[in-house]
Amino acid sequence: MTTDGDHGFGVNRLGKRKKVSAVQRVVLAVLTLFMTACDPATRLPAEPTAQIGTRALIKRHGQELVAEVTRVRGKLVTTEFNWRGEQVAKRRYYRGLYPISGTEYGYQFELDFDDSLLEQIFPLRVGNHASFDGNLKIIDRGTAVDVLVDMVVVAEKTIDLSESAHRVFVVEIETEYRSAAGVKRKNNTVYYAPDLSMVLKSVMHEEGQQTFWRVISVERPGAGGKVKSPTLRQRRSGTVMI
Repeated sequence: MTTDGDHGFGVNRLGKRKKVSAVQRVVLAVLTLFMTACDPATRLPAEPTAQIGTRALIKRHGQELVAEVTRVRGKLVTTEFNWRGEQVAKRRYYRGLYPISGTEYGYQFELDFDDSLLEQIFPLRVGNHASFDGNLKIIDRGTAVDVLVDMVVVAEKTIDLSESAHRVFVVEIETEYRSAAGVKRKNNTVYYAPDLSMVLKSVMHEEGQQTFWRVISVERPGAGGKVKSPTLRQRRSGTVMI
């Protein structure tokens, strides 16, 4: 038998539960906002922050060359690589991280792929992963190969350059090339700086060979710094490896 007193107690108790739940919801909302504000990934730029005119001095196995950002359009960053005033390569990078077209070694290349799959790795955070396949066309040769790319963010570090330190994300990129001649694989570990939308270090393993290069200084437009002219040795073939 339920009395009015029992009923009243029951209503009051339910009311208290509602008040507590409301308070909990407010506290949860505040904590969520606070955690979001403190999450480093949310503070990363949503779009490439590359600036036209930014120049980087790159050292590779005792050789030096200058990379200059020449165009930024949407999520695409175009970088030209120069040696003694002569352009030796030109690449267009998705967000400054992954090359999708360009010219190097005297050949023009272009990758057809679904960029929404690559976008899944952004904003960069340790553990983020992206995979996609595509078709890589070597336009001057009239040839093409299928590619399968897998990348994962494995670490967050700091790289010290001559003028400043930069926060970088270490991204491991595995690329598989498939053609009638067979399958080739390339593993590349890059150190990507979100504030520059630029790779500052690269270690590549391909067919038993390791290549390595590193940015040693960066000059931003209007910064008043100076990137010295490179004095690298030219390859016998007349091109510069990067």
